[in-house]
Amino acid sequence: MTTLAKELETYEKLLPSLLREQGRYAVITGDTLIGVYVSYEDALKIGYEHCGLTPFLVRKVSQEKTVLHFSRDMDVLCRA
Repeated sequence: MTTLAKELETYEKLLPSLLREQGRYAVITGDTLIGVYVSYEDALKIGYEHCGLTPFLVRKVSQEKTVLHFSRDMDVLCRA
């Protein structure tokens, strides 16, 4: 499975129940919904607090299928 594929699958499964939170931002890691937040900034902060550098998804709850935000590949070796 590709990076964030599980999170996107989980989002799609949860979408019918998430639609009552339309316009807010869902934070998902693996098959777990961490929570739904009013702002992207709040969602991102909570995502990093819960997941650190482990991939997680922040997605605006919407019936539209467009991808709004994505994470970079964290498996790349840091050359700093």
